[in-house]
Amino acid sequence: MTDLFSFILVMVSLVLAIGVTHLVQGVADLVRLRGRVRLEPVPLVWAAALFVVAALYWWSLWDLREADWRFPLFFYMLLAPTLLHVAASLLVSTDAVEAGASVQSEFDRIRVPFMVIMALFSVVVTWDGWLVGAESAWTPYRPVQLWTIGLYVAGALLGSARAQRVIAVLGLATYVIAGFFFRFLPGAFAS
Repeated sequence: MTDLFSFILVMVSLVLAIGVTHLVQGVADLVRLRGRVRLEPVPLVWAAALFVVAALYWWSLWDLREADWRFPLFFYMLLAPTLLHVAASLLVSTDAVEAGASVQSEFDRIRVPFMVIMALFSVVVTWDGWLVGAESAWTPYRPVQLWTIGLYVAGALLGSARAQRVIAVLGLATYVIAGFFFRFLPGAFAS
C-alpha cells in the first residue's frame, strides 16, 4: 500500500463516515419518534441496506491500493461516498415526519430521487476499479452490481407498496449475500 493510497483513503473514508453517521443518527431519530409515528419497514430495510453498502464499499477500496493515482481518479472516488451520503440524508430525514407527515408518505415522496441517487452510486462503484486500473472490465461481481442497478431503476419506476417491499428486501439480501460470497476477504478483485 502506498502512502498516496493511504492519503486518498483518508478523505474517501471521512466522507463515507459522515454519511454513515448521518444514516445512524437518522435511524436513531426515527426510533426516538416512535411514539408519535409508525415506523415503516421499507425505509428501515433500506437504511440497513445502506449501512451494509457503506461497509462493503469501504472494504472494497482495498482492491484499489496499487492504482496509479491522479487527481481525476481521486475526485471520481469521492463521488460514491458523496452519493451515499445524499441518499442517506434523503432516506432518514425526520424534518417532515416531525412536522406531521408519516414515515411512509415521506418515503413515497423521496423514493424516486433516492432510487436514482442509489442507481448512480451503483454505476460509480461498478466501474471504479476498472477506471483506476485495478480490475478488468468484467469481474465475477459485475452481474451483482448490474442487478443492484436494475433494482434501483425498478424502485424508481414501480410505486406500489408491495413492489417497494420486495425491492427493499431484495436489495438488502443482495448486499448481505454478495458481500459474504464476493467480499469476504479484502482485495477480492485486485490485479
